[in-house]
Amino acid sequence: MESRTIKKITHNIYNDIEEFKKDHPDVGIIDDWRVGAEGDWVKTDDGRVCQVLKRKHMNTKSKLVKKGEYIRTIVGSFVCSSKYKMEGKMRLNMYSFGVSDKSWWDIQHDRVNPTKKEFLFAKYIAKGEDIATAFMHAFPTNQKDYAERQGSTLIKQERIISLIREEIDKIMHKAEITPLYLLNKMKDIVEDTSAKDSDKVSVLKELVTIAGMKDTEKRSESVTVFQGFSQDQLTAIGGGKTKKLAEGYREKEV
Repeated sequence: MESRTIKKITHNIYNDIEEFKKDHPDVGIIDDWRVGAEGDWVKTDDGRVCQVLKRKHMNTKSKLVKKGEYIRTIVGSFVCSSKYKMEGKMRLNMYSFGVSDKSWWDIQHDRVNPTKKEFLFAKYIAKGEDIATAFMHAFPTNQKDYAERQGSTLIKQERIISLIREEIDKIMHKAEITPLYLLNKMKDIVEDTSAKDSDKVSVLKELVTIAGMKDTEKRSESVTVFQGFSQDQLTAIGGGKTKKLAEGYREKEV
């Protein structure tokens, strides 16, 4: 028997009917998993027994996948058609219809080219929306907690960071704000005799970093995608009024 915990609930898949009956002697088993409803225990094509966690109608625009119904179990997600079989080991990503042994995070991390929805997500972030709202606008969901989790993963990916930078470049260009302009503003703060010492120290630290004078193998940085400058820089330059457009977290090689 194998198990998988989903939202703090443990779900089991039994190796065979005999093992299942030891725990559920009075529960029936549906031989054809394709007709199983949510909550039913079904037999897989390789003789194991698991429960149907979800049954839904497919919503897809793909020409390769015909519309119909699918079920989700701890083994994975499967189209309810005689063309498909439910067998093999549990997928790392039980929400995927493929047999690729990759988790959702691995799929996001390994993808090189952004999707249309990711492009929209980046545009909403660049316009100043928070991660959850941007994700809900770009992807078909109204679950804020889910959107926050998924969006937080997306915004760490290099392809998304690049997209957001491109959008910010456009905004900066329209506002006639260049990196040189920002650096000059930082310089003004350092040379301003009336400026707070704490502001000067903060700006000087950022200038040292920009100049490449910090000699460390790695540093953790708070990534605010605004022409590559950090939130501390922007706050100092804008007197605390600069709007944070997007923020993530990553390890940066230096």
